[in-house]
Amino acid sequence: MLLHPTSAACRLLIVDDHPALAQGLATWLAQEPDLAVVGHYGSGSALLAALEAAPPEGPLPADVLLLDLHLPPPDGLALLPMLRQRWPALRVLVFSMAASRSTLAQVKAAGASGFVQKSADATDLLSAIRRVHMGQLAFPEDLSEAAATEAGETAGRLRLSRLSERERQVVFFICAGLTTRAIAEQLCLSELTVGTHRRNILQKLELPNTASLVALARQQGLY
Repeated sequence: MLLHPTSAACRLLIVDDHPALAQGLATWLAQEPDLAVVGHYGSGSALLAALEAAPPEGPLPADVLLLDLHLPPPDGLALLPMLRQRWPALRVLVFSMAASRSTLAQVKAAGASGFVQKSADATDLLSAIRRVHMGQLAFPEDLSEAAATEAGETAGRLRLSRLSERERQVVFFICAGLTTRAIAEQLCLSELTVGTHRRNILQKLELPNTASLVALARQQGLY
């Protein structure tokens, strides 16, 4: 669904097949005064349908698209050349766990304006969004640092697969620095319920404290 920003800002679309991550990311980005999330979709086909529904003579519904690569067909790599051909003014920032040298080369060749790993710091993501919005490129300077090992990604997915969608939302907001009260307000839950989620998350992942949870989530791309 497309929303309408309330002020002049960088209009963002998000495409990610994890609803909790997409919703949490949209909520977090909406707190930035110069950013406005106008829609988020769980598949490439849903994105294409929304873009095709926009008036052909009017402006694009967004300035920057945050695009995950791992999507139901068509995946992110298949979408990039379509977007470049049909909507060349839409700047695409790939936001994904996959970060091998070959993947980055494919993304650049397919027309993306930038790439940010899901394990990157929040400041890096915000900086990349703003750079891409200004017409600049935002790719990692050191591709070797951006490359993630297949074994590490697999191990991370296995651990984090123990969490429910709601628990993933809580983890996202914990990583964004929100307090238990603030998370409760964002998710329309009681503070007691959020506190229970926090304890259950640490138990499921066999982690001693919040700091280790944040480190794992960022390392494995949940945040």
